[in-house]
Parts: sequence; C-alpha cells; structure tokens
Amino acid sequence: LGGSTMPEPEDDVEVRLEDQKAINKFGRLNTRMNELEDELKEKRSLYDQLDDAANELILADDDEPIRVAFGECYFETDKDQADELLETQKEKAEAEAKAIEDELSTIKSTLAMLKQQLYSRFGNNINLEA
Repeated sequence: LGGSTMPEPEDDVEVRLEDQKAINKFGRLNTRMNELEDELKEKRSLYDQLDDAANELILADDDEPIRVAFGECYFETDKDQADELLETQKEKAEAEAKAIEDELSTIKSTLAMLKQQLYSRFGNNINLEA
C-alpha cells in the first residue's frame, strides 16, 4: 500500500487519569479566563468613567463645591479633594486591571501548554476550541 511513515491516528484513544485531569484543568482555566476577561472589561470601563470625571472636574470652577457620589449618597468637597479622590480611584482601578492582565497571561500560557499536550495525545479526537 502507501509508503507513509506517519502512524495513522487512532480513532479510539484511551483516556488515562492524567489525561482526564488535564482536560478538567483546561476546562476550569478556560472558564476562569472568560470570567477574568469580563472583569477586565469592567475595570477598564470604570477607569474610563473616572478619567472622564477627572476631565469634567478640570472644567469646574475652583471655588465651586463638588458633589461626590459615595454609595447611595453624595457629599460636597472642594475641587482639590475631589481631584485627589479621583486620582486615587483611577490608580486603584489601573492596579486591579494590571493584576487581572497578569493572571490572564499566566492562564493563557498554561492553556496553550495543556492544549499542545492534549492535541498531541488525542489529535482530532478532542476539540479544545471555544
């Protein structure tokens, strides 16, 4: 027949315990990655809102009191204090976004490793795409 030196992929590959653990880990990490991507969108949106508020604050009169929302209530403060509060919140949102990006990076590299490992074992018999 053919002179092919590549082995035919098996149609029925046995799933070992370590394979099942890798598949489960891939599923958990994939779910976590999707959650983190949603969280990252929220943090970036919050940062953009805070940045817009800071830009609006620049246009405010220096002697005009600024109303700041805190939970379900408002309090008045001066422009400098409001600016300081916004900058603190922006820094916090930026730091949280950075932490999420770092965790996402780690998860994506682990997923790539697991995907390579599982595809090398199961070939076309497994689908790890979304």
